[in-house]
Amino acid sequence: MSKVNTALEDNLLLRYSVIIAGMTIACIGINGFLRPAHLLSGGVPGASAAINYLTDINIGFLTFLINVPIFVLGFIYLEKDFCVTSLINMLLFSTLLGLTQDIGHFIPTKDILLQSIYGGILSGIGTGLVFRTKSSQGGTDIIAAILKFKKNIPMKDTTFGINIMIVSIGGILFGLDLALYTLIGMFISASAMNFVKDAMNYQKSVMVISKESDCIARDIMEILHRGVTFLDAEGAYTHDRKKLIYCIVSSNEIPKIKEIALKYDKKSFISVNDVSEVKGRGFKEKFL
Repeated sequence: MSKVNTALEDNLLLRYSVIIAGMTIACIGINGFLRPAHLLSGGVPGASAAINYLTDINIGFLTFLINVPIFVLGFIYLEKDFCVTSLINMLLFSTLLGLTQDIGHFIPTKDILLQSIYGGILSGIGTGLVFRTKSSQGGTDIIAAILKFKKNIPMKDTTFGINIMIVSIGGILFGLDLALYTLIGMFISASAMNFVKDAMNYQKSVMVISKESDCIARDIMEILHRGVTFLDAEGAYTHDRKKLIYCIVSSNEIPKIKEIALKYDKKSFISVNDVSEVKGRGFKEKFL
């Protein structure tokens, strides 16, 4: 786990500073760029924005109201600690969303493409910062967690389904063109969120083939404190038998792996690949 993640978990003041900063950035994206263009964000804020367009009720208050029955179900089916933390975050987010409702008046651009792009970027960065602290803003996260617990439905599938419904509502209310721009904003938001959430914390699988496999493996275990697996390998052309080193490390440990391998064998064959998910000793399960 990276030093950034450790600091966020151990320091409560730093954690909530990042949460509030993330929520503020997300609110600027939603209220400053998306709502003025009649574009919807994902989840409960998107549903709240749709109702706000029709009723002019404060979007922060609507977000709070929609979350009330969701949290009632959450307290019934989910861990209480998770729900209490999410409830605090939801109240913070609803308040910030309400306070920034009219911020769009201070942002001069009226280009709908720019609004969908920058609204998506800001809302994604903000949400990613909140998720980086292993926190939730409630809403669809609670619904997705309940369905995962009760029906074993992946959380991403639930979130995707809810967002499709929101896009459909946007299409009915504002027409196909705005619904398509909403999709652009949602795609950009999801990409920005994943980038921020996983920044400096991507996992990589590494394979090393070398005549000095024992020395390389020893240093990986002693210096990086990572587990190493030996696999029997044989060259198809030379028929030379060697030990193939296989291990999974954080992306910021890759340079050290290369340094160790090349220190013992300048001709080491090194392969690095992306890993979407890791469970087991030495790795924490991804949050959301």
